[in-house]
Amino acid sequence: MSWQSYIDDHLMANFDGSHLTAAAIVGHDGSFKPEEVVAIMNDFNNPGSLAPTGLYIGGTKYMVIQGEPGAVI
Repeated sequence: MSWQSYIDDHLMANFDGSHLTAAAIVGHDGSFKPEEVVAIMNDFNNPGSLAPTGLYIGGTKYMVIQGEPGAVI
């Protein structure tokens, strides 16, 4: 599967009338600050840790509604 088909079919797909307005595929290529990637990884291990502070990606702050095992929402 190509990255574009993954994005089109999964990330940007319409589910029950709703769709994502933003998404990120995060690698270790230096596009994001290391602490931003670490914060995301930590939220998978400690769900809800980003809810009080928000999530920073590329220097932009995003609100995190909740954390649950295996997902950052």
